[in-house]
Amino acid sequence: MKRITSLLFLGILIAIVAAGCSSKLNDQSWKLDKKHSPLPDFVLNTSEKIQETYVMAATYPEVVAQVPCYCGCVNDGHKSNLDCFIKGMGPENAVEEWDSHGIA
Repeated sequence: MKRITSLLFLGILIAIVAAGCSSKLNDQSWKLDKKHSPLPDFVLNTSEKIQETYVMAATYPEVVAQVPCYCGCVNDGHKSNLDCFIKGMGPENAVEEWDSHGIA
């Protein structure tokens, strides 16, 4: 009986934690930091997911830079996936120019 009660309690606890975590992920609102250039029209005219991806690339450039380029633009000088989204960065990793290859 004690084992069943413990398992039931553990199951309820896992369900509560999972529900709390999933709602935080779904409510995540990606906002572009003011230090970056605004998203250009070629990004704003796409889906919300693509816009969020551009904002994530600007927010976490050190992570995106670890992902190999997938857009087939190695001949254009792309060294990582970051180059597919951002053409130029300034001080404090502020995006100065966006790249359209991340849309493809």
